[in-house]
Amino acid sequence: MRFVLEESRVVFDVHPRVTAWFSTRLGGMSMAPFDTLNLSYGVGDIPSVVTENRRRILASAERDLEDLVMPHQVHGNHIEWVTDAWRGRGATGSQPIPATDGFLTESPQVVLGLGFADCVPIFLTDRKARFVGLLHAGWRGTAAEIGLQAIRLLRERGIAPGDLLVGIGPSIGPCCYEVDEPVRRAIRQVVGDGPLAAKDPEHWWLDLAGANRLMFERAGVPAEQILESHFCTGCRRDLFFSYRMEGRRTGRMGGYICLNPR
Repeated sequence: MRFVLEESRVVFDVHPRVTAWFSTRLGGMSMAPFDTLNLSYGVGDIPSVVTENRRRILASAERDLEDLVMPHQVHGNHIEWVTDAWRGRGATGSQPIPATDGFLTESPQVVLGLGFADCVPIFLTDRKARFVGLLHAGWRGTAAEIGLQAIRLLRERGIAPGDLLVGIGPSIGPCCYEVDEPVRRAIRQVVGDGPLAAKDPEHWWLDLAGANRLMFERAGVPAEQILESHFCTGCRRDLFFSYRMEGRRTGRMGGYICLNPR
């Protein structure tokens, strides 16, 4: 397993039957402050430009925009199994899957997609590539144990944690992510103090990617089957958008994963 940086994307090279990638901010058509590969319709960018940007990022993996499925994300832990019937929903902004922050699928006909601007993208498959999955884990989703919810759903299909391959993509790092007592308390309740470092008596630095890694390890995923990209979206604003560092009026990246047709 490895993460490979290309101009417009970071590729998670995990299995011959799986294509997984995370967009950078480069290679699109958007003007400032969304320059250039903004993939969200909800930040004030020109809709036709966003559609073209989405078409380009799908084409970078030789997939069509019509294959994409995207949800309305709410920072929760709800995960849906995606079927062929949902192909195209949310792809151009209409009919997204409601109130969902994670997808799983066994179908090579769809591409799973989620939006990000600092939160942790979690790519999932297993040694046999029987499925692919993608999770959106901000601090709320992490505190709601979205990773454990995915493991529960996979167990129902006979896929054990020990078989999982997990990629933790670009997200805001502990160098940039300062949190207050309510966030600290929520994270401590699920993974303890390990991912937290005190800044002052009222603020802490949070390693959100590390918190999710710890959650998967404790659930039985071997440490050597979990890979972090180690790209910080806060530090690398030359490559990524960052809500925390740039404010609400900035672009959004996308995470994508699919099974390759045989």
